[in-house]
Amino acid sequence: MEEESVFSMLNDDIVLAIFAKLEDDPRHWARVASVCTRFSSLIRHFCWKTKCSQTLPSLLSDSPASSASLLKLAVCCPGLRHAGVAVDRDAAKNPKTCRKPHLARGNWDLRREQGCKLLARQFRHDCLYLCDWPGCVHPHKERKYMIFRGIFKDFKTTRVWRSLDGEKRRKIPVECAFCTSRHTWDLHSAFCLRRGFGYQIDGEPVVRAYVCENGHVSGAWTDVPLFS
Repeated sequence: MEEESVFSMLNDDIVLAIFAKLEDDPRHWARVASVCTRFSSLIRHFCWKTKCSQTLPSLLSDSPASSASLLKLAVCCPGLRHAGVAVDRDAAKNPKTCRKPHLARGNWDLRREQGCKLLARQFRHDCLYLCDWPGCVHPHKERKYMIFRGIFKDFKTTRVWRSLDGEKRRKIPVECAFCTSRHTWDLHSAFCLRRGFGYQIDGEPVVRAYVCENGHVSGAWTDVPLFS
């Protein structure tokens, strides 16, 4: 490719300086990474890691794969399906129904204060970082779903993990939006969420959340019904 031959004459520092101009929209980096092996390596090992070190330093590890998942988690809304909201075929054909991950609206920071609002009292010492509420708002049928995302720090050392693993909670077929995990745990049915969120009149929980084996969290909440 002509573009690739031009960039081959530039050293990595100059190329990275050019890539830095694209950081306002992470989708640009994803597109650039698909151009060639060199670009992919620079994006994975430098751009993503640098961005995560600036915005989420306490969650960053040395793994390029971890940096990629962390950046995706920071900037992508998981969509209705990965947040556990059942979407029928007719609704899925509606372009306004956001079933799949997409660029999140609003602030891309993840905060532990938000995670503390979600977890039950006995799990409050676990480090769960969540996006600012309300996250992305997606109308579906007669409700508006506020989709949130987050991550547990050192998930396998948390009380939530010990509860899920010790009680042999079964995984469900809700895929993680941020890694390759095919199944997740339902934090609502595992009694890991704060009490008092309640249910809608049709029995749907006001708040739902799912966590994969890597500690990535996706979920949704709806307005509290008036009778609660």
